[in-house]
Amino acid sequence: MKYGLSLMLILLAGPAFASDPACDLLYQGRYEDARATALAADTVEGLNAAAEVMAAEIMLMRVENSKDHAKAAIKLANRALKRDPGNVEALFLRALHTGFRTRSSSAFAIVMKGLIGDTYAAIEAFEAAAPNDPRADALYGAWHLGIVRAAGDGKFGASLSEGLAHYDRAVAAMPADIVVMGNYAFSLIVLDDPSLLPRATALLQQIDATSPDGATEEETRARMLSLLAVIDDPDALRERSEGLLNSEEIDGK
Repeated sequence: MKYGLSLMLILLAGPAFASDPACDLLYQGRYEDARATALAADTVEGLNAAAEVMAAEIMLMRVENSKDHAKAAIKLANRALKRDPGNVEALFLRALHTGFRTRSSSAFAIVMKGLIGDTYAAIEAFEAAAPNDPRADALYGAWHLGIVRAAGDGKFGASLSEGLAHYDRAVAAMPADIVVMGNYAFSLIVLDDPSLLPRATALLQQIDATSPDGATEEETRARMLSLLAVIDDPDALRERSEGLLNSEEIDGK
């Protein structure tokens, strides 16, 4: 079963770590090498770096089991937090991967295990540690729009208007961030609401005018421009966007 929370959370660009050479390897798109290098460092920064690489692997569909990958990354973030309580990047990565875990779970598991609330609580913890970090707005925006798509406006405390407001603030603060803009545009497209299409189109056009910074942004940009190419063909747009959604693994465990 494909559950509609697939875009609840997103990978946010601009590496959440400064661990060379792992950072350089991620920038080049050498994800496995970057993860291994980061883990070998056995530091808080290395744990964060590995979790960031794993987020890229999940978002770009380079793993067989997204849920297990996300759960492993959550453990890395928690290890970092055990060594450095309150570490902002570890809190961000825990929130990010909690969302990835949620989107890769069945509807039954999401409800029974309280994953929607867990995701929101993880975002709140990150925001409390970094109240001026625009990534929190992007995370909240994705949370709201993912639930609206899955269950409807007003369900589980989610709101279309709040989701749009959060995402708009994130894009305003990070106007060159292709990953954030791309996930916002994609979230709007899969809502399948014609009134939101002009906003999505403007975001895709902004992506088209932005140079990618690293392999993750380059691949994200290519996917988003494939949507822009069919933006005026509703059937083709729906088919292409659903194809991206359906590529996520759902095992229901």
